[in-house]
Amino acid sequence: MMNTMKNFRKNFNLKHCVIRFIMAWCFVCLIEAVWIAVTAKKKMSTLSYVGEVPVALHILTIAVLFAVLYILFEKIKNIRTEKMLLVLVTVLYAFTAVIQTPDVWFCTGMVLLLTFTFSYAFESEACTDIDMDNTAGTATQAGTSQVNTQKKGELSGRRGLHIICIVSGVLFVLFTGGCTALRVLAYEAPNFDCGLFSQMFHYMKTTFTMNTTSERDHLLSHLCVHISPDFYLLLPFYALYSKAVTLQVMQAVVIALGIVPLLGICKNHGLTRMESALTVSAYCLYPVMSGGCFYDIHENLFLPLFILLFLYFLEKENLKGSIISLILLLGVKEDAAVYAVCILVYMLFVKKKTGWKRHSIMLAASLLYFIFTTVLLSVIGDGVMTYRFDNMVYGDSGSMSGMIRTVLADPAYLVTQVLTQEKLEFIMQTMGALLFLPLVSKKWSRYILTVPYILFNLMSDYTYFHSIYFQYAFGSGTLLFYLAVVNLSELRRELRVRAVPMLAAACLLFFGATVYQRSSVIERYNSAYNQEVYANFNEALSLIPKDAGVTATTFLCPALSDRDILYELYYTDKTTEYIALDLRTGSTDFNVDDYLNNDRYETIYYKAFQIAVFRDLQYNDEK
Repeated sequence: MMNTMKNFRKNFNLKHCVIRFIMAWCFVCLIEAVWIAVTAKKKMSTLSYVGEVPVALHILTIAVLFAVLYILFEKIKNIRTEKMLLVLVTVLYAFTAVIQTPDVWFCTGMVLLLTFTFSYAFESEACTDIDMDNTAGTATQAGTSQVNTQKKGELSGRRGLHIICIVSGVLFVLFTGGCTALRVLAYEAPNFDCGLFSQMFHYMKTTFTMNTTSERDHLLSHLCVHISPDFYLLLPFYALYSKAVTLQVMQAVVIALGIVPLLGICKNHGLTRMESALTVSAYCLYPVMSGGCFYDIHENLFLPLFILLFLYFLEKENLKGSIISLILLLGVKEDAAVYAVCILVYMLFVKKKTGWKRHSIMLAASLLYFIFTTVLLSVIGDGVMTYRFDNMVYGDSGSMSGMIRTVLADPAYLVTQVLTQEKLEFIMQTMGALLFLPLVSKKWSRYILTVPYILFNLMSDYTYFHSIYFQYAFGSGTLLFYLAVVNLSELRRELRVRAVPMLAAACLLFFGATVYQRSSVIERYNSAYNQEVYANFNEALSLIPKDAGVTATTFLCPALSDRDILYELYYTDKTTEYIALDLRTGSTDFNVDDYLNNDRYETIYYKAFQIAVFRDLQYNDEK
């Protein structure tokens, strides 16, 4: 006993005691949180949760686990394993906490708490052992066996990086594509934007035009609303399986493909393989990338991939790649030229000597294209949707000139529009998830890339512009992520080894507090009652002939989009032969009794509080 006590006093280390106690405490709390959530349906955010915790057993378990961990790590003497276990347990506990308490400020607090864990775990002298590069490629002529060993390590590191990237991309597609596809199958995806784009692809497949009837309540090409020829890139995949779910999945696939140029950018800026792998993981967890998919397919889905491609080729000074990626970027939408202009202006400062001529030409071409498309839309359509910036325009001075006048004359007013409560939450979800790294630079030219973020997301009072659940943050969020990577690469080594894994952890926590909550569609879709409802919906809609025109409520439009004539009931004054009504929730848009009690309409299918389908008996006579 005396010898044991002497050994204990000799080897006692208060820091290790605290670390191992925290591991034991967090692990026990983690298991209890999961167990209580499953059995008692109570979350950590409620005080009643405390009553479910057996205090005596709780304390005893922590004490026993602490003793086991202390003895175990004293025996194996592996500091790196101990630190990685600490990171794993604390991150899992923090993630469990934020998915049970999905509040942006609580999530911010958990991220701040994790900084203590990461500061301890990722010390510079320890991280050299974790680096997947393993100093491969720096072998000297110290012998054939040593060179072979290093080459083998280099190959293994590259393979490990590729595996992590592929797994991250696949998980992104499975979660994002799967959940958004379930939105369609559960009749939760509305006409704007899922139904109208699905009908547009029906026209693209049958007539090669981008026509819709459900977008503006008459037959009109989508090109009269937005100049988006890039949609044709998805047509072959839609032709293979012509359903709205195809578009939802392809949106996730295209965004995941942004991993490829992102890896090249990481390499351009000297990030190690481990740092690149963590950066890719952060990209897939960044709430902007998956969150923007949950209001269904939209042309902005191409922005992350084509912006990153454009940046990669510009950094590599690859003229052919830069021109092709610029064309692809401009083909996303008319206002995609704003992203191109900001990137090219930024590059004029970054590559002053080598690329100013080509960058100037591409900049001029982007500006001319923007002017051309905006004029074209004013001629063939309703023009650019500048009304969304009315809060920044005084009087009738015109949108762009009025915005400039407001900013120059009253910058304080600009601040009042940018720093509202809703936008502060949006800033935390987009910038806070990146640890505000896009702003960590003394090079003022980089702030040019934040212009789209301020312009598109913060200046307008249009609610959807500052929500991560809509597609308007795809482009600006990609530029913020790029800035985070560039600024990370210039941090001192001792800071970077902590910042990169912390970035991945922050994106994970913000993902759990925001986008993960949308996975509730899985539970709703799998419930026995809803499965019966969906079967009834499918049966009812199958009774409508494919060549017949239909007027439908918004959540039925995607399922009916494979036809030439489709109108959304809320927006139309047109008449069609068939009317389909979603009766799951009360609506002031219609009264189902007006159809049930009217001799003009034949009841094709009716299930109270679920769905009704009617046929207008006088339609053919009046047409």
